[in-house]
Amino acid sequence: MAASVMPAADTLTRTLLAAREADWGTWTRDDLERVVATLSWRTAAHDSSELDPGVPGLTCRWEPADDADPCPALHFEVPIPVPAPGPDLPAPSGPGRNLGFGAGLSGESWGLPGAAFPRDRERELDAAHTRLVAAVTAAMGPAPWRGGPGAWLRWRSRTITLRLARDHARGALTMELFPTTTWEAREQRRFASAPGLTGLPYAWCVSRPDMALAELFLPFGPDPRDWDDFAVALPELLASAVTDLPLVGWIEPILLVIGDVARPSRTVELRIGQDRLELGGIPGLSRQVWLRPGAEHGRRAGGLLLDAFAQWGITAAAGMRVRAWTSGGYVDFPGLGIRPEGTHPDDLT
Repeated sequence: MAASVMPAADTLTRTLLAAREADWGTWTRDDLERVVATLSWRTAAHDSSELDPGVPGLTCRWEPADDADPCPALHFEVPIPVPAPGPDLPAPSGPGRNLGFGAGLSGESWGLPGAAFPRDRERELDAAHTRLVAAVTAAMGPAPWRGGPGAWLRWRSRTITLRLARDHARGALTMELFPTTTWEAREQRRFASAPGLTGLPYAWCVSRPDMALAELFLPFGPDPRDWDDFAVALPELLASAVTDLPLVGWIEPILLVIGDVARPSRTVELRIGQDRLELGGIPGLSRQVWLRPGAEHGRRAGGLLLDAFAQWGITAAAGMRVRAWTSGGYVDFPGLGIRPEGTHPDDLT
């Protein structure tokens, strides 16, 4: 039988923590070779940047610093396996359906021997992400910094950061280890040089009061290039917040007020929770509530916000402000391109 196997979450966690606790020095090639020898890893014969941590299903690649990207990093990836039909495994039964045998990270057989069932690879990826986050959290404590898109979590120290995320486009879990200072300096440059709201390092984030974040720089997003830039970014940001918030394990709802905050009648209020999305303040509509919302509901909410702004004659993000808060932490939306209330010189007049 052609069965696919993924690494267990505990195995991945032990591998990541061993690499995180290694002495990386100044992240040079010599430091890499020393760490590889210490951890009993191997390098691929055809490419010394391809590493083998000894975990089937886990790929690892070293990205050295160079002139184009001065931040070295160690990249891990675990793709969700695509099972190849074997002699006793029938072909897929229709378009868009895959057949599989593993229900969890360990890949053990499920159900009757040889019994095929339809797979939703996106759900499998989200489940694998949830289990890995739970395993790393059990070992290191809650991540102080989380966000999206990509449902990423960061365990940050002054010297090294571990970042976990999931990549739906590639159908894979991604994990990265990198030196904290140089990576965050690169992020600041990317925020400063971004031509608009697309291509930002992240669109939203939540953080806990934590000394690990005491030196953290949380930049504002760039101003939108124009209204079209904002109109494209808003629905996608809300789609990410709705789908990624449960995956990063932030259980408190996020409250967001957008519009002309000096005129409450021209503001829209959103409540984004683990299994609930609420939208209020849309002209002509009662309060909208979606249970167990998905990305399509976030995009729908974004479209309703844009309709409301059009009715109020708001055609520039510069004329709006945002209020955002959550219990037990802080929330930022740099991907909106709207300044928080009280942070612009015009707010003082």
